[in-house]
Amino acid sequence: MPKRYLTIRNKVNEHEQPQSSKRVNNDELNPVKKMKVAENHTEKENISKTPAHQSTHTEEATPEVQIVEPVPEKNVDFTIEESSDEDTDLDNVDNDLDDYDSDLSNDDTDLSDDDDDEDEDIVFSSDESDDDDDFDGKNAVISIAPDDKGKEYPANKQYVIYENAGLEEQALIVSKTARFWSLKYRKVLRRVYPDAYGMYIYADFSCYGHLEVVENCLNELTKAIFVVQERVANRINYKLKPNNKINHILAFRRLEALTILLDHADGISGIDDGDRFYEIMRVIGACYVTILRGFLPNEMFTKFETFDEGLVEKLNKILKQLPNFKQVLEHAIIVGYLFLTIADVCSAYTNVLQVIYCNWVLVMDKVAIDWNKKTANNKLWKALKHAAQIDRNNIDYGDKESFDYLKELRLYKGRHGLGGEAFDLSKWSRSDRAVYSLRRRFNDFQGLFF
Repeated sequence: MPKRYLTIRNKVNEHEQPQSSKRVNNDELNPVKKMKVAENHTEKENISKTPAHQSTHTEEATPEVQIVEPVPEKNVDFTIEESSDEDTDLDNVDNDLDDYDSDLSNDDTDLSDDDDDEDEDIVFSSDESDDDDDFDGKNAVISIAPDDKGKEYPANKQYVIYENAGLEEQALIVSKTARFWSLKYRKVLRRVYPDAYGMYIYADFSCYGHLEVVENCLNELTKAIFVVQERVANRINYKLKPNNKINHILAFRRLEALTILLDHADGISGIDDGDRFYEIMRVIGACYVTILRGFLPNEMFTKFETFDEGLVEKLNKILKQLPNFKQVLEHAIIVGYLFLTIADVCSAYTNVLQVIYCNWVLVMDKVAIDWNKKTANNKLWKALKHAAQIDRNNIDYGDKESFDYLKELRLYKGRHGLGGEAFDLSKWSRSDRAVYSLRRRFNDFQGLFF
């Protein structure tokens, strides 16, 4: 299939790069080796868009989770099965914070840059600064200032509330886990813009930087939710958790963080490899559906008009644990609509989300959505209507989706690799940056005439 080439939204010309907007490293992060740039060569080909070398550049080196070929027990099925009723008993699910975020109750998340001499060369135009609260997501549907910690949500201590920050200026409820991880990734997004470092590399460099951050988010989500680490002799192995051992509450909160990140990382649609963009969207879609299958009743995945009181009881139990469930669905559907209307429809995951959403509001709000009548929230209505019209059996790109997250992730990683820090310019040495310095390029150009 020929590659489809996409354009960067709001891009003025080929040579203008998109403008963008602390926690100590923990042992689940797995950085990739710095990219070495050959001296005296400034061609675009010098920087691979699919870095293949792993790195030991970390405070505590940890082995990479082998998603392509995890080390399972015998006869382990890699497919995430739909949960049975006994798997959805949320009374037995630990509602504590993410194991990796045990200090979030005293959340002092800091988005300032690390104490790293490599960041001294960063430069900004007069209308930007390193302290700018959101230059990585000027087009974000929902944006929270990094220094705004909100107010504790009275009904659940694991959540905070932001007044007038949601859709249609409604109150926005965000889990502390999602806030921590989304701010962490947004900080890294700010480091993939060559303009901020006085550099020019190639037009879609920052777009590939956005993609790298999204891949890292998916990789870390997978390690935290779907696999368990075991030490055998001197070797660390990873095997898949059974579905009834997965913390579905934590999984949804990490999915919430992914949703916020995607809202700010809209540059992934600007990469020059259309097939790769389509494939990452299928991975993202499978991630949503797989996690929702883990704890929602099976009937929520089929549109219905009547329901029994047993379903009301189940959804109320979920709402108690996930008070922002409806808001996260709304946000995910709108962000998905923006990606899926750029070119061909490559995934039907928003169709699944809108079925769940329509069923949810029918049961919990006693509201039936009429596609012939626009709602007060026009963005949401347009996204829902578009999602409802997607045919899962006949999408524009690729075969029918299984929405098997680990399967899609293995296929994607086998073709393109997964994550790293090759596009994080704060990890580059000064000599590497100097090769692509705008000042050097200007001086070389000036030397042709003087």
